[in-house]
Amino acid sequence: MKSKRIRSALCAITLVFSISVCAAAQSAQDWPQFLGSPQTPGIAAAKTPVNPSAAKLLWSIKHSTTSEYNGMKMESNACGTPIAVGNSLYLTLSSGTLLKLDAQTGKTLASASCKDIPPYNSQIACGDGKIFVPQQTSAGVRISAFDMNSLASVWQSDTIAYGSSAQQIASPIMYYGHKIYFGTYTQDPKTYAYNSGVYACLSAENGKTAWKHENAAAGYYWNGAAVVGSAIAVSDTAGNVSTYRLADGSPVSTVSAGGPVNSTPCYANGRIYVSVKSGYIYSVKANANGQIVAGTALKSAALGNNISSSPVVYNGRLYVAGGGYGAETPFSVLNAADLKTIYQIKGIQSQSSPLVTTAYATAANKNRVLIYVTKYGTADQNSVFSKDSSCVYVISDHEGQTKPSYETLFTPSAAQSCSQSLTCSADGTLFYYNDSGNLYAIGSKSAMPALKTGENASVWIASVILAGIALAFLLKTKITHKGADKR
Repeated sequence: MKSKRIRSALCAITLVFSISVCAAAQSAQDWPQFLGSPQTPGIAAAKTPVNPSAAKLLWSIKHSTTSEYNGMKMESNACGTPIAVGNSLYLTLSSGTLLKLDAQTGKTLASASCKDIPPYNSQIACGDGKIFVPQQTSAGVRISAFDMNSLASVWQSDTIAYGSSAQQIASPIMYYGHKIYFGTYTQDPKTYAYNSGVYACLSAENGKTAWKHENAAAGYYWNGAAVVGSAIAVSDTAGNVSTYRLADGSPVSTVSAGGPVNSTPCYANGRIYVSVKSGYIYSVKANANGQIVAGTALKSAALGNNISSSPVVYNGRLYVAGGGYGAETPFSVLNAADLKTIYQIKGIQSQSSPLVTTAYATAANKNRVLIYVTKYGTADQNSVFSKDSSCVYVISDHEGQTKPSYETLFTPSAAQSCSQSLTCSADGTLFYYNDSGNLYAIGSKSAMPALKTGENASVWIASVILAGIALAFLLKTKITHKGADKR
């Protein structure tokens, strides 16, 4: 009898820990690259700050460079887009440094020298225990890999060039299936036209080139990729959307979106979606092999102009921002099935790709989601930015909603322009920087003790309750046993 009671108690304790561990594994969500996951881009499950009264600035750190133009000193950002993995935040500085920060405090945990980091739009990625960092030189583009714990150098790839044309990089690095994918470009200094580019796939293990495609007519500027079953879909600056086999890079199919594209495609519900820079969304069906289905193309109405935001699709609705330098395109919500406009928010002009959290969605609130974007910025004739420039907006949207519901979540201390998308850690903290070089961490106010990054409050509470049940079971067993001894 005694051994049976002990086994029962051990089973109860095991149940407590197994439930806690499983729940934590399911709720934890890193943001290891641009748009988070290549299979569910732009979608998070973390409990982010829901409104300005619930949000607080956890920390901010300034990284900037000073240059001189016509005798005037100018300060600009030196940051790359951060990624969040576990308890750590990773980002590059244009001065030639890779940083690993404590996500809760902003304290530097490790740093590594990494020369030739692009001065703007450095989009790193994490996978297989490594951080992948883009570099560009007069010879072309290469990728360096660092150990994610120590930041020790692991490998450096060969240089990617197109003939005698040295390439530059502004597209995000995508990690998927032990490989990394990225695009390069060249640009005419007079016309700003994108002359050529290379889309490449490297081994994440050793940096060796697995395959690459040279593009003689266009480049890949902010153009990323989306996973489409056993293939990837890649957009280019000429507006082509091409699919390639993941295994060997062999071409599957190509279609024209009808205009230049400077964003990352989204694949959802069997369709590829891309933002066309001139101001509309293009979509086409593609099967699990990456084959684009003829006669299935859709095109939205004109939403505005100058769209470089990557579309995010969730629960049959498509979210895309618009606006930026010289443009006032509204934030748009479309029906993903037919690309008809549901509503627009004229008060939001942004170059951000939306970050959508599903953490608060329930049947009772019609699967309400929260969407986060940053304001690009508004400057007067003296190049002085308005106080709300680069603020963070939170948008609420649910099934059947036809009118905007949004507010300003956070306004930074340094007013500047911002083309950044937000990064989200598993505990719901939001990270971004603006062109002042300030990096901000925005968390939620809470009366509960602070949790470690990656923990989930509901998991913690459930663990405490279950532990209490197990302890009560043990005490009851002990009392019953003593009573039996007395009898």
